[in-house]
Amino acid sequence: MSGWKHPHTAITIVMFSVAISMPGLVAAVAAGPKSPPLQKTASYGGYTVNTYFDPDSNAKDAYYEILKDSKRIYRYQASERGEKFVIGTLYDDDPDARLVAIGRDITGDGKPDLVISEWTGGANCCLIFHLFEIGPKFRKIGSVDAEYGDQGPHFFHMTKRAGLQIQVYDFTFANWHSDFAESPAPRVILRYERGRYRVASDLMCTASVDMDHLAARIQKIRTQTKELHGGSWPDADIPPAVWATMLDLIYSCHRLQAWLFVDEAWPKKVDGEENFITDFTNQLKKSPYWSTVSQLGT
Repeated sequence: MSGWKHPHTAITIVMFSVAISMPGLVAAVAAGPKSPPLQKTASYGGYTVNTYFDPDSNAKDAYYEILKDSKRIYRYQASERGEKFVIGTLYDDDPDARLVAIGRDITGDGKPDLVISEWTGGANCCLIFHLFEIGPKFRKIGSVDAEYGDQGPHFFHMTKRAGLQIQVYDFTFANWHSDFAESPAPRVILRYERGRYRVASDLMCTASVDMDHLAARIQKIRTQTKELHGGSWPDADIPPAVWATMLDLIYSCHRLQAWLFVDEAWPKKVDGEENFITDFTNQLKKSPYWSTVSQLGT
């Protein structure tokens, strides 16, 4: 039995040999993947929030974490390249930045809250608000997808009730028969109700339509389309101002006026108005807010 060696001893010898020949590999294994640098930290009560990302990196390594009494209770990792997370609003100079500072009561339920802005990166994209309750009880309230906007979405206070509303835009018609720059995106107002943010239709509705302004829009569209050589929808070059105005009317609770408008503004030399209305309606039904929008002005 003098020539017998314990198997653990043999493994140790082999690993020691590898360590001598490849010291860099052992160091890399010991260190593990490199974490992006800490960008910002904020605290309230026993909670601390940290965001990590490298502004010069296009990797998927960004993340944020929430600690309570120095123990991590939540972590969220980026899923897109170039993604980043910011405590509060995306920009420090946003007019509503102070309204959503950590610990402020955002929902109006009397409990301290936290907002994390997620910017997914890329052209024209994409902003998401993550909201948390950080009082005696910790919970994620939910997420609000502001889609392509990085400056338009805002928290603000427009009622006498406690809590902030959120203004976002509906980008259902982005790149619909037009380029993105000309694509209309009607305003949507969200209010915290029954545990989450929902469309506040009463805050979106206006008492009446400015008929002078509407007449000016019709005249402008007629001027833009007077050089059209006929044709039929969708091949005819109809300006996006047509459905932009319709969306403004519908989202401010003047649905009937929207149908009257398109009939008045539609170029007489262009066929296919009925097909346009069908296509417009089918596209509108794709809106994430359709269940509420379908009831506006009815």
